[in-house]
Amino acid sequence: MFLPQIKTAIPGPKSLEYAQKLALVESPGITYLSDKFPVFWQKANGLNIWDVDDNCFLDLNSAFGVAGLGHGNAGKVVGEQALNLIHGMGDVHPPKVKVDFIEKLVEILPANLNKVILSCNGSDACESALKTVQVYTQKPGIIAFQYGYHGLGYGALDLTHKPHFRKPFEQRLSGPTFHAPYPSCVEELEQSLEIIQEIINENKNILGGIIVEPIQGRGGVIVPPKGFLKELKKLCEKNNLLLILDEIYTGFGRTGKMFAFEHENIVPDLLCLGKTIGGGLPLSICVGSSEIMSAWGKSNGEAIHTSTFLGNPLACAAGLHILEELNKQDWPALIEERGQYFQAKLKTLKSPFIKEVRGKGLMLGIELVKDLKTNEPFTDLANYFLEKCLEKGLIVLTCGKAGHVISLSPPFIITEQAIDFVVKQFQEVFSEFEIIYKHEALVSFNL
Repeated sequence: MFLPQIKTAIPGPKSLEYAQKLALVESPGITYLSDKFPVFWQKANGLNIWDVDDNCFLDLNSAFGVAGLGHGNAGKVVGEQALNLIHGMGDVHPPKVKVDFIEKLVEILPANLNKVILSCNGSDACESALKTVQVYTQKPGIIAFQYGYHGLGYGALDLTHKPHFRKPFEQRLSGPTFHAPYPSCVEELEQSLEIIQEIINENKNILGGIIVEPIQGRGGVIVPPKGFLKELKKLCEKNNLLLILDEIYTGFGRTGKMFAFEHENIVPDLLCLGKTIGGGLPLSICVGSSEIMSAWGKSNGEAIHTSTFLGNPLACAAGLHILEELNKQDWPALIEERGQYFQAKLKTLKSPFIKEVRGKGLMLGIELVKDLKTNEPFTDLANYFLEKCLEKGLIVLTCGKAGHVISLSPPFIITEQAIDFVVKQFQEVFSEFEIIYKHEALVSFNL
């Protein structure tokens, strides 16, 4: 593990040059560009990223949660696969490695999760689940959750709650989707369940299922109270609905269990997986029971749900390798241990603006507020924190309804030494900000 090594101003001159080039050729709505952000990556290994200016960073978000076992972990396997077969015809003439991967996957899942639909990203997997609910129940209605995130394809976007994503496309969002409050504490649990039951009572004729993240990711690393998923499962069984768990982010060990539903000892009807399993390649999964998946019927040679890159050999080879690596040792237990250590260290941070440190395993969040009494989100501090950490060689993200939560999901291979270093850097950023904030408040008062 290399600690950060920063050789230039951040962003460096080459990153600034590439930002100018990108601005000329990419739609302006895609990549955020400023004089302080981003850096352009050139190579990666383990916990580290090197940019085009040869600055070395610690990746504290596993590149959106993808590099769970570290950057480059599946590189050798992918290279070997590329020499033999780069692309297959997934639903016509499938590659052998697709079968090998799916067989290995279902071995580690509960017995009734044994039929798979492969795709390329989380949005695809959630849309596979939506279609499966439709063909099985013959009902289009779905209950999702406020500030939940399930992707930005039109079907997934209809589930995603944040107005920032939805508003430009509302005319094309067909639904019917109902957004219930996601409980963040025991006090909110009963109210949330009551509202869900009301939605069910009022829409029984059209409701087919409920989709939920076991822990909300982009919503702010919101950990629901214990028993929430179990109660949702009971509601689904009582009302003949399918329970879909979106574990794109939480799956494959991230929360200290192989799958987050294990924390509540339940099994969903449909499970969506992705991120870590691809090892850096686009790979996602929707998996359900034989009974539920049989509703699709047999292909007659013209599949009604497929894609060009379904079961891509490179992605499947990477996925098979990741499964084998996860099985070599008790990664969930190791992740739980390191997550507890990281969370305990984060709770030693001193800042009047930290409302809460929360999470499970190596999926952690630091919520920032202007005032602990009003709980007003402190988005400016979160943005400042992100930029100053980047200057120190730490890559972090923000999340939450107002972008006021620092999101941390480092590779599972992070060490206690690295965690100690990171927390020390975090404290420096908070202390620097507090000095600046107090000074600006005094200047404003004197004026």
